[in-house]
Amino acid sequence: MSKILSEWKIGKYIALELDEAPPMRKYDKFKIDDKEYTPIPVYDLPKHIAIEAQGSFKGKVVEFV
Repeated sequence: MSKILSEWKIGKYIALELDEAPPMRKYDKFKIDDKEYTPIPVYDLPKHIAIEAQGSFKGKVVEFV
């Protein structure tokens, strides 16, 4: 699990900066506050993930499932 340090909105997507790099193992979803999100590919942004969502996620924990 990783903690979300910051976020920035890009249209209908939110890029989330994590306190550590996403795991190198396979995962199909991100789980934040018991809700699952489909990963959106992120390139050239170390320690970032992206989701299609609204709201604020700063300070929350991400689980890779």
